[in-house]
Amino acid sequence: MASITDCVVEGLKYPFNDIKKLLGFGVLFALISAISTFIGFVSIDIFRATMHMVEMTNTTASQLSFSQLPLGDIYLVTVLGVVGFIITLFIMGYQYDIVKFSIDKKEDFPGFRDVKNIFIKGIKYLLVSLAYNIIPILFLVGGVTLVHDSSILLIIMAISMLLFIIAYFLLIMALNNMIAYDSLKKAFDFNEIMDNISNLGWGKYIGIILFTIIVMMIISVAVGFILSLITVGFAETINNQALIVSVVIAIIEGLFLDSYMSVFFNRVCGSIYRESIK
Repeated sequence: MASITDCVVEGLKYPFNDIKKLLGFGVLFALISAISTFIGFVSIDIFRATMHMVEMTNTTASQLSFSQLPLGDIYLVTVLGVVGFIITLFIMGYQYDIVKFSIDKKEDFPGFRDVKNIFIKGIKYLLVSLAYNIIPILFLVGGVTLVHDSSILLIIMAISMLLFIIAYFLLIMALNNMIAYDSLKKAFDFNEIMDNISNLGWGKYIGIILFTIIVMMIISVAVGFILSLITVGFAETINNQALIVSVVIAIIEGLFLDSYMSVFFNRVCGSIYRESIK
């Protein structure tokens, strides 16, 4: 049985097996990053325009009519949000395939040609992720909505955080189980999921995931430092055009860092499942 280090090291090396497809995957993250950055800037403009209208009409934001809002910017944010959501589904579907390739111990990368199938897999990935997080979300939202005592709210937030952590560790094996059998039902076969974790050992299972996250954090800090230097130099070159600088850096980060991290993490996830069924 492979050690924790073996699983992580193999995952670190795997993205370099096909740089062309890695960058192709990175284009999706670059688009998401650019869209998110642009939405952020436009949302600020919407907020400023709304506040200006509130001052001009001496009313509140909720009392403004729809026609008084910056409709052009609102429609733009809506369209970009929908596009971003579609791209996210495609990313999830491709992550699904990366895990499958890892479980099957394939050294090459999944292809991009079967767009429809990738989207379907992305929807499955999203549904399972939402299902496993629904209890922590409802507990947190219900607590914040109904409880007004600050001390009790802190307890609710702490319990919610614990529920999210538990859900996260269960979710990884649930997704793996679904992907291994290509069956949505298998994501909710709790007996099999718990048996797989027990076969690997809870300590090793949690250890691999935590070690992988730590490695990702180290890489992110290192790359973040490099990007900060690039940002400073680039900002001086184009006279501090904030939107342009932010979008370019977001694209670079998505193209290289986010794609690598995604492939690395999902490769390790597949390795975890492969080890759990030996």
